[in-house]
Amino acid sequence: MKATNEYGVSSTLVLKISEEDINTIFLNTDITENGNLEYSYGNFANVFSESILEYAFAYFDIPRNEITKKQREAAQSLIKLHEIEKLKKYFDEKIPESNWEPAFLNWYHKKGVFGEVILHLILKEFKDTIPLVSKLYFKDSFALEAKGFDAVHVSKDGQTLWLGEIKFYKHYSTKGVVKGGLDELVADLNNHFNIDYLQEQFVIICRGLDSQYNHPQREEWLQRLSKPILLKDVFQYIRIPLLCIYEDEIAKEYLSNLDESLKNKNIITHTISLQDYFNSKNKFPHKERVQTILILMPVEAKDKLIKCMLEKIWHMQNI
Repeated sequence: MKATNEYGVSSTLVLKISEEDINTIFLNTDITENGNLEYSYGNFANVFSESILEYAFAYFDIPRNEITKKQREAAQSLIKLHEIEKLKKYFDEKIPESNWEPAFLNWYHKKGVFGEVILHLILKEFKDTIPLVSKLYFKDSFALEAKGFDAVHVSKDGQTLWLGEIKFYKHYSTKGVVKGGLDELVADLNNHFNIDYLQEQFVIICRGLDSQYNHPQREEWLQRLSKPILLKDVFQYIRIPLLCIYEDEIAKEYLSNLDESLKNKNIITHTISLQDYFNSKNKFPHKERVQTILILMPVEAKDKLIKCMLEKIWHMQNI
């Protein structure tokens, strides 16, 4: 394993570890006016907002005179307005989470849609994929999160279906027994990649594709996903990206450490330790037949990341 510097299409993300079964990704950095190295939250937020429309509608044909309306609708599909107002108040007034309303805190910790857009962005930036179906087809209402896989993409050559899962954590322990995101991603593998669940999801995906008339691979995937499921066939064309976004000291060390070789060594050590833990917990019975890609994204502070995304969503909902 070796560290690298592969920048995404938009240059807002940096792929530091690029192995077939594991990636480690950081936000890109920039030098501030006072000479300090900081993460480029502003640039990331701009690319994030540009991704929301496609995340929500995929290849839906949007007339030019309705783009603004659809941008507003896409942003509203991510999070409810009154909850945005409350979250913005907590952030702006720097109210500690211990003083948040319990019901709201529980909602906030479970909200995964921000991570879904990030996974959408990562797949496009580094795996050269395109979304297959609008995420809005997985929603029962704007009050609920979309059900099903957190990402449904396809490779541009039409050979691979990418079905992704995401866990977005505030605190993450990397000492001793690692808990949280990786454990839940392993559970998702076992719960979601079986005949019953895949059959249910393929029906929903096909229903969504019915109206995606402009999608370049529409007919091909309608035909493939409508067939009776045989796992031996399905696993030949599925890739499973498992994204875990989490707070960790490694993200702060990345900013403060000026020695590039030591910085890279620390990233490699960090990645290997989590990969070993994931592999020790991964009892997925089909792991030899299907390719999973564990994507680690350590961040400096979850609140900073969410706030920059939140502000973009706020503006999009009010255009």
